[in-house]
Amino acid sequence: MIAAHGAQIDVHASGVDIRYSPLLTALHYENVTIALSEITRVEVSEPTTVLSGSVSLLGADKRIIFSPGQAEQARQLAAAIDAARHGESPAAVSPVPGLNFVAFDVETANADWGSICQMGAVRFVDGIPTDSVSWYVQPPQGLDEFDPDNVAIHGITPDQVADAPEFPDRLAAFIDFVGNDPLVAHNAQFDFTALSRASAASGIAAPTMYFGCTLLMCRAAKLGFTNNKLPTVAAGLGVDLTQHHDATADAAACGGILVELARRADYSGSFVEFCFSQGFTLGILEPSRVYPVLKDRSGAGVALQRKKLGLAVDKPAAAEVPAPADKPARSSSAPWSRVATPEVVPDPNPNADPGGALFGQNVTLTGDFAPFEKGDLWERIAAQGATIGKNVTKKTTILVCGPWATVTSKQKRAEELIQKGQKLTIWTEKQLYTALGLDEQPPF
Repeated sequence: MIAAHGAQIDVHASGVDIRYSPLLTALHYENVTIALSEITRVEVSEPTTVLSGSVSLLGADKRIIFSPGQAEQARQLAAAIDAARHGESPAAVSPVPGLNFVAFDVETANADWGSICQMGAVRFVDGIPTDSVSWYVQPPQGLDEFDPDNVAIHGITPDQVADAPEFPDRLAAFIDFVGNDPLVAHNAQFDFTALSRASAASGIAAPTMYFGCTLLMCRAAKLGFTNNKLPTVAAGLGVDLTQHHDATADAAACGGILVELARRADYSGSFVEFCFSQGFTLGILEPSRVYPVLKDRSGAGVALQRKKLGLAVDKPAAAEVPAPADKPARSSSAPWSRVATPEVVPDPNPNADPGGALFGQNVTLTGDFAPFEKGDLWERIAAQGATIGKNVTKKTTILVCGPWATVTSKQKRAEELIQKGQKLTIWTEKQLYTALGLDEQPPF
């Protein structure tokens, strides 16, 4: 099935089935099957990001409309009809049953993430794109200056958005489009922080939305590409990216990447369960803040979210690993088990809010941070743009000291470096929790 404007198109060996949406059916659009023998030629007028396009079936006197941002779907339909007319099997787009979500992207007018000037979203049903929107937006007042560097990237100018609705109106339309579906974006922390900041600048409350991040999934999947940027991954996975830095085109590519990751994992089922199966919690946009997508090594975060969402909570049996004969097994309740240094150090998020307290810092933890695991805190710190250090070095700018029975060796080293003139600050665990937004009860 191929999505057009208000219709689903199916190409088969004998014809083309056009099935309209309930709304268009109510407006007297009749479902129809066109025999291939009636079609003498196919002409494509590709939609742009702002204008509709069409696929005309000459001979059958039928014109199928495609919405702005549906250029790829128009090309797919034309190719499928041409293949069928020449006796070939139309290239099938294999569904991923149950994989329903909305892919999302924004473009901004300047360095402030809240300066949204374009929004794009694509709905996927069973892993197949079925609908899309592409909207210019007037950025919130105070954030509406267009930086030439941003314009050079996406090509959107003040004149193009001058008559566009303001952000609150576009946000309301976006909420209606999304419905109850979960969302995904590539580097989702940027896009959903943009929604949060734009809402705050407009004096309105941001909606509550759950989201995943294909950038983090691609990193975890170790795809072997030179980097995990959207165009690189799209090209590597064979996902079409028609116009990079157009919000709808980028959203469509993001959704296509997610579907390909699911196919590679031989997965079928819901978007939420796929995120959990890859070891990630969902990010959450709330009226007052944005909780990032996190790698959940212990499974505790996923279990909490499953409970919050009313899903069955799995209880996998812990692997029994016998202790070496010459070393007694440590009690799981021993404090050392809680403060052990994780093996994998997360990379800092280069697109984090530069105004954040942790952005650009080099952070090391010492002591006990129960009930939080050190690996979870590392992920949250890195998501805010900080570099994680396992030890206190001459690069360390913040040492966070959790409770411990004695002064730790890391704290002693930090105090020595401070005495020698190093700009290094020692934080308590409460200061860290405040910077990470953990001083309040999390939403799951």
